[in-house]
Amino acid sequence: MSKTHEFVILGAHHGGVNTAHYLLRHIIPALSKLTPDVSYHLTIVAPNTDFYWNLAAPRHLVSEELIPSKDIWLPIANAFENYDKNLFTFIQGKATALNPATRTVTITTSTNQTQNVTYATLIIATGSSYASPIWQINESEAVTEAETARVRDLLKTAKTVLISGGGAVGVETAGEVGSHYPKADITLLSGTTRLLIRLTAYNSAKAESKLKRLGVKTLHNLRVSSKKRNDDGTTTVVFSNGSTRPVDAFIDATGPRPNTTFLPTSWVDPRGHVIVDPLTLRTKTEGVYAVGDVANYCDGGIISTGNGIAPVCTSIGIDIAKAAGVESPFKQKYYKGMGDTQFVPTGPSGGVGQVFGWWIPSWMVWLVKSRTFFVSMAKGAVEGANVVKA
Repeated sequence: MSKTHEFVILGAHHGGVNTAHYLLRHIIPALSKLTPDVSYHLTIVAPNTDFYWNLAAPRHLVSEELIPSKDIWLPIANAFENYDKNLFTFIQGKATALNPATRTVTITTSTNQTQNVTYATLIIATGSSYASPIWQINESEAVTEAETARVRDLLKTAKTVLISGGGAVGVETAGEVGSHYPKADITLLSGTTRLLIRLTAYNSAKAESKLKRLGVKTLHNLRVSSKKRNDDGTTTVVFSNGSTRPVDAFIDATGPRPNTTFLPTSWVDPRGHVIVDPLTLRTKTEGVYAVGDVANYCDGGIISTGNGIAPVCTSIGIDIAKAAGVESPFKQKYYKGMGDTQFVPTGPSGGVGQVFGWWIPSWMVWLVKSRTFFVSMAKGAVEGANVVKA
């Protein structure tokens, strides 16, 4: 009687979905030939049944016409329909607890039921959560879509707009709102001494200048302490200096925070990220791996996440073959980062950015990202277009 090796992937966004494709295409078929007495099965656990191309969220937020929902919400099931159905299971839910001793993950499903899933190999790809569900699926597609629609409706008539968060999401959103609603009084809070702290000070200043030309005022060293949504749809905001301000539309772009509260504390660093080997993405716990911005190797970007897929999957294949006492057919691949690389649109016509720390002109940011926010890549992302080859 054959035994079953269960792969459990927690998360179904960029990291989780593409890890599943890589394992199903390249790792599991090879292992099945080497160990015919073992059956391999993969389970994905995630709160979302649709893949969300959240890179385009800032533009989608201001206009459904500019970036329609159908272009950025793509059914995950469709992307896996060509695999043997006996190899793959999807559970809609969230991991709420984990027992390393029994290798069991407790799942709270979408129907609020609890079930336990036992793993032989665990891949943590739960990503991160923002304060607002607009930027990532924290709970479900419905919550994200509803909040996006609510804020979009407010923007149509808003005279005052406050955006909290000086990272890429906040800057990109400020640029889109400023371009689409030039008559609104728009304020962006950096939350620190400057915008875009991942970029050079020169790029930070350029971003602030570009936003200023769109009518966006930037305030530094000021954060939102609390907020209250009023019955008329407006929001009263309390700032870190004790002052208050009512605004017609408040957009919270702060975060992200890694989704790791269900994990043992020894598995995560002080900031809550899963501790992994920065080259192979193995954790210190046998059979446990992490990929994407939940892990401490990742800079939070889609490129960094994507560059981790082959390393984590080859690590998994090598470790399983070794444990089975067979020669591994897999060659270890190592994570390679992009250094200080980031493209940040400041509206439809351009933006700021750098590659490996080197400044790039606004027109290049427009060419690469600002034109379309990579929407044409969304379908390929959920279908594993970048992991066709091992």
